[in-house]
Amino acid sequence: MRCAQFRTALSARLDGEPTGLPEARLDKHLARCGGCRAWLERAEGLRARTGAQAADGPGPEWTAGLLARLSDEPAEEGREK
Repeated sequence: MRCAQFRTALSARLDGEPTGLPEARLDKHLARCGGCRAWLERAEGLRARTGAQAADGPGPEWTAGLLARLSDEPAEEGREK
């Protein structure tokens, strides 16, 4: 499984949504993958910085801006270890 799939699951976890993966598997990958740990730290930081703006419910412009900022992050593709 590629890191992108784990990062999608981590994003879902941050949003309080089902991850689509067993939590133990997600946690195990996170413990072993420095790239995904760094990605999660950046996502948590971004969420903290933008949380106040999203309190009224994110609109299309907010979502587009968030996705643009996330796409600026360096992509690290790897395989589960």
